[in-house]
Amino acid sequence: RMERQQQEKREEPIQVGLSSIKEQKKDEGHIIINVHQNQGDSSTNKAEDKSLVGGAYYGFYVAFMYGIISISITFFNKAVFSVYDFKYPNTLTLGQMFFAVVALFVGKTSGYISYPDFEVSTAKKLLPLGISFFLMVLTGLAAMMFMNVPMYSAVRRITTLIVMVGEYLILGKSTPSDESASVYGMVVGAVVAAAGDLSFDMIGYILCFLNCIITAVYLIYITKKKTETGLNTFGLMFYNNLFSIPVVLAIVLFTEFDMIYSSMWFDYGFLICFATSSVQAFLLNYFIFLCSIVNSPLTTSVTGQIKNIVTTGVGLFIFGDVQFSNMLFAGLIIATVASIWYTQIKYVQSVNREREKREGLKV
Repeated sequence: RMERQQQEKREEPIQVGLSSIKEQKKDEGHIIINVHQNQGDSSTNKAEDKSLVGGAYYGFYVAFMYGIISISITFFNKAVFSVYDFKYPNTLTLGQMFFAVVALFVGKTSGYISYPDFEVSTAKKLLPLGISFFLMVLTGLAAMMFMNVPMYSAVRRITTLIVMVGEYLILGKSTPSDESASVYGMVVGAVVAAAGDLSFDMIGYILCFLNCIITAVYLIYITKKKTETGLNTFGLMFYNNLFSIPVVLAIVLFTEFDMIYSSMWFDYGFLICFATSSVQAFLLNYFIFLCSIVNSPLTTSVTGQIKNIVTTGVGLFIFGDVQFSNMLFAGLIIATVASIWYTQIKYVQSVNREREKREGLKV
């Protein structure tokens, strides 16, 4: 009778709810799954936690959406600066953050999304994440003013290497040798391409390199702070923008106040690009959070590098600001091949994980 009860108990479905699988281990021939409860709002966390155990396919969808939106916003941002000659990156940043806060507020009050109300204790925990978010957006847009799209994308590949090192130092996560080799290939390609960049601008490269470091810190902190606070994705976005808006507003008032006299505010084409960039920035931040939580910071970073293949190819011709050289072309080819190699490695790993998960449930 006792054996029959144990058998029935083992066959009961595991109700995950707001929980995420922390670890699996075998004990006397039976799989024991330890589960920990996330704090924070239930309705949004529930969907996110289902994604955590939903397998590689959901993770692929999230990474794919992140890549598509990231490609689109790169060209819209570049159009604002190059096509319309709008020299106010902080104003664009402020517009993106303002839209995010309004969208979060409207979504919460209408019941479409939910996240906990503001708490001082939570704000203190998220301050490092908010600072890195603000600096990431600011340096990224500023760098794009001084660099063409292919080189901006190439130098941004360094982010993956920094994330890989950061994950090892902060999260204790090691990277397989073949993954490391592909990441090194991306970085070598970026360096070679930079050496052949005939439109080299030191300010742009410094800003872009700083953006790589800050982005890596941001991607790693997302996972860390998500665990510490138990906030859902929308809650994290709310605090990030809440921290950033006062600082960016002050910068705009002191350094870009003359933008209110710009004739661009009467150009419908510019307004469409500006508004589209703001909407896409909100969606991009959402999928960055979700991709880092569902997959990993390194996968999010590499997805960003894969989208650079597309932005590099299109950016070579769309804005007419690229000066070709043999070394530039060779570097971009090296980085692109390394990115494709890494994509293949991650695909095989995700398929293997899905197979192991199915086999584990059958035990």
